Amino acid sequence: MERIIESALEAGAALGQPVAIKPTDDTYAVVPGGYALTSLEKYKPAPDRKKGVITLDDAESFIQYFNLHATEQSQIYGKVNPPSFVGVINDHGVNDAGWRDHLAKYDCPFTAEWVEWSRSDKKIMQQAEFAEFIERNLPDIVEPVGADMLEISRSLQAKKKVSFASGIRLANGQTELTYEEDIQGTAAKGKLQIPEIFKIGIKVIEGGEAYAVECRLRYRINEASLVMWYELVRPHKVIEDAVADLWALIANQTCRSVLRGQI
Repeated sequence: MERIIESALEAGAALGQPVAIKPTDDTYAVVPGGYALTSLEKYKPAPDRKKGVITLDDAESFIQYFNLHATEQSQIYGKVNPPSFVGVINDHGVNDAGWRDHLAKYDCPFTAEWVEWSRSDKKIMQQAEFAEFIERNLPDIVEPVGADMLEISRSLQAKKKVSFASGIRLANGQTELTYEEDIQGTAAKGKLQIPEIFKIGIKVIEGGEAYAVECRLRYRINEASLVMWYELVRPHKVIEDAVADLWALIANQTCRSVLRGQI
């Protein structure tokens, strides 16, 4: 009897005919040991269904792709930190399962300006190094005005060979640094004022809106030598605000409620 069944299986495998099983309409084939089941999809004019993962570089492209392929079951998932959105085109429905393998991804890349400022956040720099950093990124500074920050930067570069003695906070919100400079053998005292807080105006996410970000200017005098740095004020909230704007834009343009999570 076993031999008869085995012979029948071999005959069926030789025929290579798939069989649709009702009521599911799924197609199956009996494959005994030693045989392999090979899909013929690649020989068709087009695939049986859409699938694949595409990564988009900005919100506009993500929205356009999602809207082009979305069905009633399509769903979008989002994360705040690190920011990202994933559109699952063939997601599960209320009553039907989906393959969940046709995805649109948008990883919300940060701008070069945000990367530059966040990378140097709280980084202690020598006086001249800090002056060069400020001058290099001067276009991003919106308060005080660029001319004032440029003057401060050049003053720091010019005074890099002086001996700093102390610093006091003034009523106008600036800090006054006192220094001594040797001019032709004579010690001359001077003062240099720097802002306690300055603001930068930059885009955080590529293709997104620009935000005003406060920076606290810090300094320390070690044995008459001045070191400086800055601290971004609550940078995580800046990212949250930028992502919230994208969240609202994507939800509005796709007519979907974005779920907080990931796949």
